[in-house]
Amino acid sequence: MNLHVAELHPAASETVLFLHGGNVAGWMWTEQAAALTDHHALVPDLPGFGASAGRPWTDLMTVTDDVADLVRSRAHDGRVHVVGLSLGGVLGTLLAARHPDVVRSAFVTGAALRGVGRLTRWSGLAQVSFWSSPGYWNGLARAFRLPADSVDAFVSTGLGIDRDSARRMMVQVYDGVPAADLDGLRDLRAPMLAIAGEKEPRTVHRALDDIVSRAPHAVARLAPGMHHVWSAEDPELFHDVLAHWLTTAEPSPALLPVEPHKEGTPI
Repeated sequence: MNLHVAELHPAASETVLFLHGGNVAGWMWTEQAAALTDHHALVPDLPGFGASAGRPWTDLMTVTDDVADLVRSRAHDGRVHVVGLSLGGVLGTLLAARHPDVVRSAFVTGAALRGVGRLTRWSGLAQVSFWSSPGYWNGLARAFRLPADSVDAFVSTGLGIDRDSARRMMVQVYDGVPAADLDGLRDLRAPMLAIAGEKEPRTVHRALDDIVSRAPHAVARLAPGMHHVWSAEDPELFHDVLAHWLTTAEPSPALLPVEPHKEGTPI
């Protein structure tokens, strides 16, 4: 079964691939993709989510390979500018590591490549039992600071997620990506921008080094004052930062540098 894919601006020259987070679907990128009128956009619903809920989630590597097949078959010239947030950031990083030939550039944010702590893991998996409740998804929308016009889509998507697929995906992301699976980034010749929200957990901040220490042309930055889902928290800032990257292959001056730190110390 193929992934459901929304497509925008097919006549534009270069393709942007938008990879969504783990509690949503491709709709989270609708406004961002629509605003980039000079770029062809591919916006898939990942397995278990949105219109692809009928396709079971397997594992991170298989889904990454499926996404690479999508790029080769539908992207202009078989290459894309990858944009991913949260789960999409993890998949975007793995796409760059496993299939560097399909990547023109990579823009990933909120990628918890080192996994999560025990409390976050327990809490996240426990919440799956509440996913049939609209009240749960409305509360999560408030916690994510989603704009009012996104809440209905967020709730309806959440209620339609395949729970078994979601559990498999969550366990895999929570376990973290093995270092060996990231080593392919050393062969990436495309530019890569790794971002964390300034107010994200330190595990996400520390994962930035997993990218910049491997990818030869990668840089890391912080989104000032932002939390995890800053594409919704400040869509204008996100658009400006993304548009600047796609135009110049340089990080926007609106972003903050990442201060060096020692492992085991707070950020």
